[in-house]
Amino acid sequence: MDEESIRQDRELARAAIRGLTSYAEQIARQGKDDEIQQVRSLVDALSLYWGVDGKQDWTGEFDTRVQRIRQGRSMPRHCSSLIRLKTVKGLGRYAEEMASAQGVEEIKRIMEIPDVIRHLGMAWEMSRNDIEYPCQRIGDLAESLQASQRAMQGMGM
Repeated sequence: MDEESIRQDRELARAAIRGLTSYAEQIARQGKDDEIQQVRSLVDALSLYWGVDGKQDWTGEFDTRVQRIRQGRSMPRHCSSLIRLKTVKGLGRYAEEMASAQGVEEIKRIMEIPDVIRHLGMAWEMSRNDIEYPCQRIGDLAESLQASQRAMQGMGM
């Protein structure tokens, strides 16, 4: 990857982290702890995977903001429609990178991403196309990985 692609991926990851954190604040008011943990895991993975910013503790910031909402000390921050779209795009890009770099070993993690996209898409009232297209691409990626694995196993490798 060239420097410009890396810079763009990092910027996309930062936008996705901001969007995921905003989404977690929104669902924290609803007590969806399992979903918050899943989103937190993605925030942590995104920040580490692309080395977004070593100086900023994205997961710590996530925890602090969610805790403030749970304690009623602040209101969820709303994110712009651009950040919402970048969040979905960033998650799709992360799934592509995981499929490329890790392959079938990360299939379970890759397949969690469409569920998160669909949940946040519904919560943010995003258009069906904005959420289903990336989910379909991720599903196709996973299917391709699994088919490749079956072919390798069939050849005795």
